[in-house]
Parts: sequence; C-alpha cells; structure tokens
Amino acid sequence: MIAVVLIQSIYVLLTAIAFAFELVPWTREAFVKYGRTRSTRTAAAAAQGTVCAPGTATTLERFTAMTVPKNWFSQFYWTGAVVGSLVLLDAVLWIWRSCRFGAQDLTHTHTFAAAVQLESWIDRDPPETVPAAETSSRVLAAVVGLSMYCIHIAIRLKECVFDQPTTDARMHVGQYAVGMIFYIATPFAIVADAYCAHIWQPVSLWMVAAAAVLFAFASLHQWRCHRILFQLRRIKLQHGTDGSYALPSGDLFEYVSSPHYLCEILVYVSLWMATGFQAPTLLCVVIWTTVNLSITAHESQMWYRRTFGDILPQNRRMLLPFI
Repeated sequence: MIAVVLIQSIYVLLTAIAFAFELVPWTREAFVKYGRTRSTRTAAAAAQGTVCAPGTATTLERFTAMTVPKNWFSQFYWTGAVVGSLVLLDAVLWIWRSCRFGAQDLTHTHTFAAAVQLESWIDRDPPETVPAAETSSRVLAAVVGLSMYCIHIAIRLKECVFDQPTTDARMHVGQYAVGMIFYIATPFAIVADAYCAHIWQPVSLWMVAAAAVLFAFASLHQWRCHRILFQLRRIKLQHGTDGSYALPSGDLFEYVSSPHYLCEILVYVSLWMATGFQAPTLLCVVIWTTVNLSITAHESQMWYRRTFGDILPQNRRMLLPFI
C-alpha cells in the first residue's frame, strides 16, 4: 500500500540525510552534534567558513544558530505516548469488537481505514484488503509491538520528567523536527506491515517470548545506565558548574561508552523480532535508529577521548562490546 511506502520513505530519507550531514564537517557541527558535544560557536564558525554567495553567509549562520533546549526531549516522548496509545487503543478496540460481535476485517480499525482512504485518493482504485481470516494474528502482532513500544516510551517519559536533571545544553531545531517526525511515524510503522502486508505468517510463541526477553534486558540496562548518567549530572550540579565532567562507570559502561544507545537499538530490534523478522517497515526503523545512534555514539566517543584522554579505559568500545 502507498501508506506503507510513504512511511518507509521517511526512514530511508532520514537515514540518507544523517549520513550526508555526518560526512560534511560544518553540517556535522551544526546539525548532528547536540548537548555536550555541540559547540554553537564552532558550528557558526564552520558555517561562516563555507563557500557562499555574497549576502548568504549571515542567513546560513542564523539558521545554524537556531537551537532549542535539550530539555525539550520530553516533548518527543509525550508525542510518542499520545500517538502510540491512540494506535494501540484502536487495535485493542478491534479485538474487543471481534470478541463481542464476531470476526471483522481490518477496515474496522481506524488506522487501516485511513490507509485505505489514502490509497483510494491517490490510485482512485479500490485497494486490496486483508482477508478477514488473517486479521486476528495480524492485529495481535500489532498489539504486542505497540505494547512494548508504549512501555518503552512511558519509561523514557518518566525519566525525562521526574529523574533527569535539567540542563542548559542545546540541540538544533532540525534535530527537534526529526525527533517529532520519528515519534509520530513510528507507531504507524509498527502496525504498517501487520495491517497491510500481503504475505504475513503467524509469529511463533517462542519468537514473541525471545523478543520480550530482549526488550526486558535492553530496557533494564538502559534504565540503569541512565541512572548512572543522571547521578553524575546531579553531583556536578551540587558541586557547582565548573565545566568538569566525570567518566561514567558501572553496568554496561564497563564495556562501551554509550550503552544507553546500544540498549535503544536493541529495544527496536526486539519490536522487529516480535513480528518474526517479517516487517520491512520496522526494519527501516531499526536501520534508522542504528545509523542515527551510531553517529551520535561516535561523536560521544570522540568527546570522551578529548575530555578524558588516557583516563578513558582502552578496552571501552564505542557502541558494541569487544568490537
């Protein structure tokens, strides 16, 4: 369906942009780095040093300096929580109606009905619908994936609102826009293939169980690693802002410098695993998440090396243990 292609195109485009911006020094400084790794002055200087037509340098510098507080990360999770909960509720209500009134096709879900409407507007031909006999397994797969996603978003939202100390760090407005697009599109990406794919095999129980175990492992260790980072931030605030940073240690920090990014990637891999690895749209989400967080982890590793030098353990890898 066209709706699925559009959703997949979003992640392909974001991945291509991330690669392109990482390769060019001034775009990397201006649009890729954020928080402690970002220097607004360096980014502006990089933009000023680019070859521009007369009169355009000032506009470029102004755009480069368009930043928002990093504390706005919580808005991503509020958005993800609202959109994800609505899509999940739509699927759960379908199950309830099916149990009460008998099996129904997927057009009785608002999400699938909207995709069908979009298809009819563009093609002007009635799109193919999923056979009613296949709907139960498809909607159950969507409910499992959406439930895991909503749990993940709820944890991150709770951390941002109640646990994470405030910071004066900034991120570019472009990064804020990308984050909003991601958290609006991802709930639909989770259900896209379950609702619209022509070939969909029921997922075995052991595969769902393995996905749940991976999800729990990643969520637990991400929560632990975030606690370590939050505690270091609190200590820094209690002792005054003197510009010094402490090297995080404990849990997965003993193996990699950015274990919270590794766990984030594993969370989305577990969502894909819950579909039996047969959802190409979710694969696009996994690829985008891996590329985006690998780039961010690389920038963090470079920052750790500049800041701590020889203090940084030699066996502490960037993102993958022992690699």
